[in-house]
Amino acid sequence: MRRVLWAALLLLLGGPACSLKPVPPPAAPGDAHGSPAPATAEPPRDESGRSAGSSHGAGGLPCQRRGRVSSGERAYAYCVAQVAGAELKIIEPQGTAPGEPLRLAIYLHADGALAHDGDNAPRIQAPWTASHRTLYVSARAPNRCGWWLKPTVTRCNDDERDRDGEGVNAGVLARIIEALRSGWNLDNGPILYGGSSGGSVLLTSTFLPRYGDRYPGAFALGCGGEMPWTGRLEWDGTNPELRGPTKLFFTYGDRDDYLADIRSSIVYYSRLGFPVDEKVVPDAGHCQFDHLGRTVEVWSRYVGEE
Repeated sequence: MRRVLWAALLLLLGGPACSLKPVPPPAAPGDAHGSPAPATAEPPRDESGRSAGSSHGAGGLPCQRRGRVSSGERAYAYCVAQVAGAELKIIEPQGTAPGEPLRLAIYLHADGALAHDGDNAPRIQAPWTASHRTLYVSARAPNRCGWWLKPTVTRCNDDERDRDGEGVNAGVLARIIEALRSGWNLDNGPILYGGSSGGSVLLTSTFLPRYGDRYPGAFALGCGGEMPWTGRLEWDGTNPELRGPTKLFFTYGDRDDYLADIRSSIVYYSRLGFPVDEKVVPDAGHCQFDHLGRTVEVWSRYVGEE
């Protein structure tokens, strides 16, 4: 992969939270990355197939520090927390009643984590989530670089041999979701996912194949996507009851370096019966469009379709 070469370009194109609990010491590397997500009972579904009810979580997550981003005349405070070795920037929505069930939106950065570290992702995406009853989370990969790479690979590279073929990072994302569900009262309904480049690769190559039936939702896949690296899903993706309300939204340029990978992912999931939306940006190379803003557009459109 040559995703590292685009890191600086992605930053240019991209554009109260947790409770103050004592911060526990960080987990050992094996504990942070090696354990699977805790098993949870399948939530009941309503007549439309969406999960009914909410998680009834409370108390937030321990904040290691706090920060703030500004968009226009509004400022949005975030809490920085850690789950399973991943750094989270969490922004709570505004104007909600205490205990009111919230949606969950999670964004996964491209290689280099510039949109996360530089706050471009929350700056562009939090204004929508804050006004739409949605808990916003920007999550940085455990290796601080790329979600598609093994957590032990701490320097960004394009070596296919270093990809996370065992799905460790998919397990990390599942643990993040469960931690958030314990800390906030989150809807059992669909999750709003967003990914750029390597973040989209993680979602399509290992997370959906392993956890797609447990955590359905809207997947805003910007300039990335691949077929499952194991060649199959670990659940029956042809079963509409298991797919639930999941829909995949692929957005990419017609000159993207990874065009073949993206299109093979589209074909694979379409043949299984997943609803797929495809938007091609003319004359655009890899991530040479507003993929952060496009994520918000997808989330808004999906919520309107519910």
